[in-house]
Amino acid sequence: MNLHLVTLVSAFLLAFTSYQSAQAGASTFTAKPVRLGDNLISILRQHGFSQSERETVVGSNSKLRNLFLTLDTRYLVRQLKGETELRMFDSQTSDAFRIIKKAGKVQAFAYDPQYKISHTRVEGKVYGSLLGSILAKINSNWVATRFMDAYAFDIAPRAVSRGADFWLVVERKFEQGQFVKYGEVLQTSLDISGRPVQKKFVRNNKGGGVFFAAGDLLENKPFYAPVDYLKIASRFKPNRVHPITKRLQPHLGIDFELPVGEPVYAPRKGTVVRYGRNHAAGNYIILLHSNGMETAYNHLHRIDKRIRQGLRVSAGERIGEVGCTGYCTRPHLHFAVKKKGRMVDPIKYIKSYPSHMEAMLEARVAAN
Repeated sequence: MNLHLVTLVSAFLLAFTSYQSAQAGASTFTAKPVRLGDNLISILRQHGFSQSERETVVGSNSKLRNLFLTLDTRYLVRQLKGETELRMFDSQTSDAFRIIKKAGKVQAFAYDPQYKISHTRVEGKVYGSLLGSILAKINSNWVATRFMDAYAFDIAPRAVSRGADFWLVVERKFEQGQFVKYGEVLQTSLDISGRPVQKKFVRNNKGGGVFFAAGDLLENKPFYAPVDYLKIASRFKPNRVHPITKRLQPHLGIDFELPVGEPVYAPRKGTVVRYGRNHAAGNYIILLHSNGMETAYNHLHRIDKRIRQGLRVSAGERIGEVGCTGYCTRPHLHFAVKKKGRMVDPIKYIKSYPSHMEAMLEARVAAN
């Protein structure tokens, strides 16, 4: 056997051995589905963690205590030589955690998964509700609601007809060779009033992003979006059962769901007319704008220390942070708009992007 052939065989054997090792490492983890009724405590109990061990895990990290799990996510389990390791992934944020039990000791900590990401295209037609039609094609509330977010500013009543075409491209995230969760919806298309309207998810350098089409820059709306990432948890609903009080109570604003601490921006030049804290709204700010309209920001984690009555702020100026103070079940910004003394649907008055993204989006359109 000549030297060249020996070298090739050696290289092949090395590559094959490395591949087998990688596959063996990946195969030691098993992906488990999140089942109806599961939470962190019940999952720990299922995998042999005692009550005191569960308490140690839950007390180790505030974000882990608030871990949000949904039926379209998976978690990873490895049980090997007296050691148990769980890897948990929050369904709606980038938070991920390793929980390890070994030799009678338990530790839990956040970590940064090295996801492998693939893209999947889903397509179909609208029969019944749009949300239900998407769920019939991909069983993920996250994916379906992100698709709805893409068209929150576009869909008028009866604009989407029976049989309308739709498609989307979504990320699928893999850890240790196993699918664990869906990522961002990257592209969408929906027939609205008989023509396809396509959106692309455009990321910004602040960790957020928005669904965008060139025509969005032409919308004549008075306010920019007050947050970097538009994930709508609840719309303007004059008739709604409150999730905490269980009473019929109007929801006179729009809720943007984001993690605690995410920035909140003034959507237009304005003046602080009130701020403070109350039982229902938690930490809040109210701005009066030059067009005579008012905007309100509720449940803030923190109000910027510069805020005071009479302070003038510019569009895009940071005024606070997303939180969950007052009547609140999950961190979000409740954003409301008042026009001529009456609360109105904010979706009709805000652009689909924050002010600091406008130049980037304009450049993107010009380049195309």
